[in-house]
Amino acid sequence: MNLRSLDLNLLPVLEAIYTERSLTRASESLHLTQPAVSNALSRLRLHFEDPLFVREGRGVKPTAMAEALMPAVRDALDRLRAGLEPRSDFHAERSTRVFNISGRDAGAYMFAPPLSRRLETEAPGVRISWSQIDRGAISTDLASGRLDLAIDVPDLRGASMERQTLIATPYACMVSPDHPYAKRKMKVEDFLSLRHIAVSSRREGRSLVEEMARAAGFRITPVLRLPHHLPAIETVRQTHLALVAPRPMAEASGLVVLELPGEVPKLDSVLYWSRENSMDPALTWLRGVLVEIAAEL
Repeated sequence: MNLRSLDLNLLPVLEAIYTERSLTRASESLHLTQPAVSNALSRLRLHFEDPLFVREGRGVKPTAMAEALMPAVRDALDRLRAGLEPRSDFHAERSTRVFNISGRDAGAYMFAPPLSRRLETEAPGVRISWSQIDRGAISTDLASGRLDLAIDVPDLRGASMERQTLIATPYACMVSPDHPYAKRKMKVEDFLSLRHIAVSSRREGRSLVEEMARAAGFRITPVLRLPHHLPAIETVRQTHLALVAPRPMAEASGLVVLELPGEVPKLDSVLYWSRENSMDPALTWLRGVLVEIAAEL
């Protein structure tokens, strides 16, 4: 794309129409007249040589070209808004900043709902973008600003990262109601004999359940490996497979929750951020919110 031939002021119009699916509502959200929005769309269509939006009912729907453009457009606008927001004058209730947080699905499960509730009342214009960054890239992404915060395991390495433990999460084992072990106290030999599901975002390497068995001097081989807890929980519901997961997630699943045999340590969730951004008022505020949520949890 030749940026010299594109008026970048048109990109917020493209984003607004895509979000609102209506030129009228887009004009209201942008505080522009509808003819001004229509003119901007005409210029965008001319530049991209595509209609971008076509009529659907009383509104519009994006074309394939618009769908392809939007991820890059939104990323560029989000970075610009974050960069231009005065760092020394952060007001959560008026901010439109986008915060990028890396967290595994278990971390997002625990923190995303209460964080969203807080933002609804305290910072309705703030947006949170959750992602799952490879652990080896977290330090680099925090340093570059592509990532604002990360919630992950305690042993991440990175000289430029600050860290704070948020919460120590107990784990439990879940099985279906008709599982042979559903109504009895689980012993070590029972746990080792289970057909386990391993949840890990990595294609290789030991999962949490394998590490737990190894720490106790045993070895287990999961029969199924999945990248997220949601499909794993549903698989447990429909089979006699077992899943070790954070206790809050297990208790909310509606499945049978079994205590893990022996002394099983809780797993710490640690908050990471770049040392260079330690004094950023916006990130200081968000870190404080997450710490408060962790205390409530």
